[in-house]
Order: sequence, then structure tokens, then C-alpha cells
Amino acid sequence: MQYLDWLTDDELRPYAAALNARAKAVGARGQLTVAELRGIILDSGGRCAWCGKSIVGQEFEVDHIIPLAMGGAHIPDNLAACCPNCNRSKSDKHPATFAQEIYNQIKELTPLLERVFRHYNITPQVQRSLFDE
Repeated sequence: MQYLDWLTDDELRPYAAALNARAKAVGARGQLTVAELRGIILDSGGRCAWCGKSIVGQEFEVDHIIPLAMGGAHIPDNLAACCPNCNRSKSDKHPATFAQEIYNQIKELTPLLERVFRHYNITPQVQRSLFDE
């Protein structure tokens, strides 16, 4: 789906239905309404929740912060709009693991990275290269 500042219910309904079907298939708790999906999208401010890159006018995906495969719930607090690259790179990784990977790449804290680090009581650290002096 392409990020726009306004998406109609008719545009959001199939995406919400697809997310709900996927969650139901794995037995995840929760069901997403069109209004909740719109809120997740607008709350992003047009930026990928993980890396912070603009998704305005770009394709975006909705990520389960705690993956469904790890027992994550299908509720708005566990969902974030993100760029396809981050969503696919994260896949079923633990959010703390992926947060550290993204932090090592971008070297700044997005609100979602801060939230994940705070939740898991982790201090973000930049991983040094094996070849650094």
C-alpha cells in the first residue's frame, strides 16, 4: 500500500482484512479495525517506525513489533507502519535484536527504537567493526 496522508475506508479495508486473516491463521489475539489501521498509519508521521526514513508517497507495510510467530498480539500497540525493507529485514526477529541492528545502521534513535530499548532495559550501543583500531 502506498502512504498518503488520507486513505479512504475502501482503500484501507482490504489491507486490514489481509492483516486480520494473517493474524487469525496463526491464532494471534486481536482484530484490527479500519479506524485503528488509519491511526497507525497517521501516527507514523510519514516515517518508517524502525529506521525513520520517509514513506510519504512510497510503499509501506505494517509490522508486528513483537512478531506473531513469537506470540505477539494483533493489536494497535503492537503494530507500526514501516518501510518494506525494515519489515522484511526484521521478519520474525525479536524486536530488541532488530532495534539494535537498525541502531547500528542509522546511529540515531527513532521513537520506536527508544520504546523498544526502554521496554527491554537495553542501552543502545554501536557495534564496532572487527577492523576498527
